[in-house]
Amino acid sequence: MKKLQLITIALILGLGLPVFGQISEYTVKAAYLFNFVKFVQWPASTFDSETSPIIIGVLGDDPFGDDLDSTIKGRIVNGHSIQFKRFGAFDEVQASQLKKCHILFIAYSEKDNIKEILKAIGGSNVLTVSEIDKFTLLGGMILFDQEGQRITLAINVEAAQKAKLTISSKLLQVAKIYQSERL
Repeated sequence: MKKLQLITIALILGLGLPVFGQISEYTVKAAYLFNFVKFVQWPASTFDSETSPIIIGVLGDDPFGDDLDSTIKGRIVNGHSIQFKRFGAFDEVQASQLKKCHILFIAYSEKDNIKEILKAIGGSNVLTVSEIDKFTLLGGMILFDQEGQRITLAINVEAAQKAKLTISSKLLQVAKIYQSERL
């Protein structure tokens, strides 16, 4: 079986995925990003057409290297091809481009800008994902966490609902659920 198939099965069954060994941490995280496409529903108005691509963006210092390219290249989900875009360090000028992403991975290099980033893309239908500490408490949607040698997920359902995103119960079953802190 291919690595992506094994990771998909583990995700569906709620198994933590090993970080070390034959599969690298960012190969696992890239597979999760791809699989989020299958477990999240965006409003129909998010797409220009039934075949518009789903865009996965990476903001900040890209930790994936070729893992993201090799995981999503040529993939199609529900009639949508998967594309990705890389963005450098955050600045307000990028906000309109970031809002065009369906999934936005916010790299650890952007930890000092996280509140500004989430505010800038607020009101859009972007699934935000990061590995920044307390990301879900700050209003982000999905946090990649680690328990021992396993990648785990924390999800802020409230933040996803505000963005009009529906997260599958299958994905919610394998994650810890958090709410944003009330500031």
